[in-house]
Amino acid sequence: MFKRYFFTGLAAGILSGLAAFFYSRIYLAALEVSYGSIVSPASIFSASLFAGMLIALFSFCIDRLFKKEMEALTSLLLAGGTLVSIIIPFMISLPLDVDHPELFPGLVVPMQLFPVLAWFAFKPFFSNSRD
Repeated sequence: MFKRYFFTGLAAGILSGLAAFFYSRIYLAALEVSYGSIVSPASIFSASLFAGMLIALFSFCIDRLFKKEMEALTSLLLAGGTLVSIIIPFMISLPLDVDHPELFPGLVVPMQLFPVLAWFAFKPFFSNSRD
């Protein structure tokens, strides 16, 4: 049973990592800013992969705790947790030598939505296969 969650989380992490990487490239090029000292491509991809696996573990635990699939509860908790996590980029204090610190949340906040969106996109593909 955990295999299904693992592969869904892995696929969601990879897709969200790629989406976040391309989004960061477009955002940084369009606004001509650089946050290379704060956010690197490796950190973007690893954070997305970690978030995908964390979502998989969370969903697995909720389903195990209630002894059945609680898709509605899991979806509500994931969406709520993601919305609450948007506060985090606004609490980060950037180094003083960073140009245009006001643009940093515009880079990071959308990226926080990518893992959950990818999870919701991949869940139907992996939920049909039972272990």
